Amino acid sequence: MNRIISAAAFIAAGTSLLVLPAVAQTATDTIGVSLTVEAECTVSAADLAFGSTGLVDTDIDAQTDLTVECTAGSPYAIGLGAGAGVGATVAARLLTHTTVAANTAAYGLYQEAARTTNWGNTEGVDTVDSAGATGAPETVTVYGRVPAGQNIATGAYADTITATIWYGTGL
Repeated sequence: MNRIISAAAFIAAGTSLLVLPAVAQTATDTIGVSLTVEAECTVSAADLAFGSTGLVDTDIDAQTDLTVECTAGSPYAIGLGAGAGVGATVAARLLTHTTVAANTAAYGLYQEAARTTNWGNTEGVDTVDSAGATGAPETVTVYGRVPAGQNIATGAYADTITATIWYGTGL
């Protein structure tokens, strides 16, 4: 018994067997990712204390540290201002008596332990400079001296110095 299947019946029967799954469509693109790192620095200072003395018959030396943290590779310069003493300059700073403003004591701030290079506030002239920061906190020491031979009245003396840091590619 030969059966003849019509083409329409064959196609109808075969379509259920030949159904192909739908293919998902795709599209792609890229995402640009960027970051701009700008030069940035911070500076923090610890107080400088010369302690107590009677006669100032020898130099009184003390030191303190600044902590500098700048973006890696950033050049920087650190300056120290003249202070708050009336008539003070970066080359001749003055501690002022805390109750008698006319009483002062001369002192200096220096860039190295020998205390020969004054630390001032003119960028690139009398500042402490670095060609490139490490990116980690760096310690920079400030060396102070009250020179011998001053006739200083008894009492407490104080001053306030402003530490300034310049940084970036413009140095």
